[in-house]
Amino acid sequence: MSLRGLLVGELRDDPIPFEEYMQRALYSPGHGYFATGQIRSVKDGDFLTSPEVSPMFGETIARFVEEERGRLGSDRFAVAELGAGSGSLLAPLASTLTFDPDPLIAIDLSPAARSKLGVTVPTATVAGSLDEVAPFSGVMIANELVDNVPMALAVRQGNDWRERWVGSDGVDLVWVDAPVRLEVEEWLGRWAGPVQDGGIVEVQLEAQALVLAALGKLDGGALVLVDYGNTAEGLANRRGEGTVRTYQGHHLGPHPLEAPGETDLTADVNFSALIDALTEAGAQTELVRQDEFLEGLGIRGRLDRMRVDELAAARDGEAMTQLEVRSLRTAGETLLHPRGLGDFRVLIARV
Repeated sequence: MSLRGLLVGELRDDPIPFEEYMQRALYSPGHGYFATGQIRSVKDGDFLTSPEVSPMFGETIARFVEEERGRLGSDRFAVAELGAGSGSLLAPLASTLTFDPDPLIAIDLSPAARSKLGVTVPTATVAGSLDEVAPFSGVMIANELVDNVPMALAVRQGNDWRERWVGSDGVDLVWVDAPVRLEVEEWLGRWAGPVQDGGIVEVQLEAQALVLAALGKLDGGALVLVDYGNTAEGLANRRGEGTVRTYQGHHLGPHPLEAPGETDLTADVNFSALIDALTEAGAQTELVRQDEFLEGLGIRGRLDRMRVDELAAARDGEAMTQLEVRSLRTAGETLLHPRGLGDFRVLIARV
């Protein structure tokens, strides 16, 4: 039976908070979107992240890792990726470094991803969760991971808040109005930002817990979080309908309650909540756009050199070389598109 069929039966008389629904839709063994035998962030999957668009993403972040190693002056310096997927970020990053990370760690809860990582990043220690990783000095990266961490949903009603839970009418999954829980209301009071009557807010308590757990693995170094989203104030114009959505076949997918386990289920990240949690834990934080982050690490100069190489190949009549360089350059420029991947946010937390 499909996960939707199971939930329709189970939730008829017992609705659950949205974060529990999201947990089951994405991660429940045997049914969850990320818990089946497929790797999702590939060309024939449902979405592509920056590392799949261009290896230059990982190659450029390698320079950040080198700089952090110099900052710490540590002989033993580790590199880890949380939510490593197919290894499309970690493999080019590791191959670009001028040193061998000690250790190189790939973390992913998906059995399919862990199997793939053993092939694409053979020098990495592959782990299923943060709990399997010992504290280290180095850099930990999480790219487009926090947006998939289960979250509660709240709706503004006048001066009050209500929650949106998930139940069943016996045929379909439906929204259920519920009283706001204390921890949800407290989060809203700090990080909801300005919200109009009827506005919807994704309450990202578990995301805060995850990034704090990741930070807790660092004896020294930096945590790098890359994702779509904004500060609480920057998300204000998206609160009318909220930002929860699905992806399927590289396009926006069906309603979030229509096909649990079959679609990516995601929402914009509230970076204000993450910054405050990390700062209160003692980290120094910096939030920049992805295009600014990569340009600061020299990607623009590399793209300019590729353009020169492309023109030289054209002059020399080397059509295949020209096309290859153009393809690589175009993919690299996609990482910087101001209305696309370039508008993602990069949160750096140093300890």
